[in-house]
Amino acid sequence: MLIVAKAKREKIKFKRASLNDICQAIYMLVQLVPQGFVTSYLNIAKLLNIHPRIVAQCLAKNRDIIIIPCHRVVYRDMRVGGYRILGKEFKKKLLILEGVRIENDYVSKEHFVDLTELVIN
Repeated sequence: MLIVAKAKREKIKFKRASLNDICQAIYMLVQLVPQGFVTSYLNIAKLLNIHPRIVAQCLAKNRDIIIIPCHRVVYRDMRVGGYRILGKEFKKKLLILEGVRIENDYVSKEHFVDLTELVIN
């Protein structure tokens, strides 16, 4: 369970994270993925202690595709996966434009960034 803290003046209130709160955390993490790299739904899910499908659900709701580069999130086996807004082929084109090597719908492992190494270390 994720907890959200909200500060008002001198008081701090804690509450259970809503789906919107979780989506905002996911969006912040996705923004850490550098251009030319990808991470996985599972990698993000492990950081937040949630199911990877929740990550996918939040990214499917993303309407700020320029600010939140959800095209940089792939399946754990490195398959490109879907891209609800503009389709899988467009997602592949975006990744290739950013310098990501893709063969047969799979991203080369050299382009994977482990967010746990960026955030936890």
